[in-house]
Amino acid sequence: HIQFNESTGELEVVNNLPDPLANAVAHISIYNLDGSVAYQHDYPVTAPPSLTTNLGPVKFPSTLSSVHFLKLELHNAAGKLLSDNFYWRALPEHQDDLTDLNKLPLATLEAQVTRKDADGKTLVTVTLHNPTAGLAVMAHLQLRRHSGERVLPVYYSDNYVSLTPNESKTITIEADQKDLQGQDALVVVDGWNVQITPASAAGVAIAPNVEA
Repeated sequence: HIQFNESTGELEVVNNLPDPLANAVAHISIYNLDGSVAYQHDYPVTAPPSLTTNLGPVKFPSTLSSVHFLKLELHNAAGKLLSDNFYWRALPEHQDDLTDLNKLPLATLEAQVTRKDADGKTLVTVTLHNPTAGLAVMAHLQLRRHSGERVLPVYYSDNYVSLTPNESKTITIEADQKDLQGQDALVVVDGWNVQITPASAAGVAIAPNVEA
């Protein structure tokens, strides 16, 4: 797990596994409100087992917007993504003032969606893509029946995801097939500044959550 320690301003990697993590790379990108990259840096990582490894303080540039964003990624030696994290942050002199988040322009996401039924389970796969030059913050997915009622319980591989410019992310959604009551599946999407372009495939559709 890769994380930013707000109390110290340092980047950390938590290894809860019994084996060391060697030759990994931690990457940080800092984005301004307009979606521009203010800072990027790679850190070599060797993380002993069952410990938190401190990678040192984040060197924030002096040209940051009042509210900015930290995107953290941890890749293993083969380049596979092991962990990622995303933070909102305000300047230290007004660290509790995040009101400029309201200035984020609307980001309309593109989506691809598929459905597969097997062994009594329904598996919906959603790929979200941010084609804009800005950030899409806290995209929230919710599985419903075509008639509009929520399906519960549901297991999401991820949710409340934030996408940087031109980033894509795939989310899997699993539910009992019987809970769809023979209907098509509907995935509705909302978010802080997020809109979605409707899409559909066999037995499933994706659309804006007009109730959010």
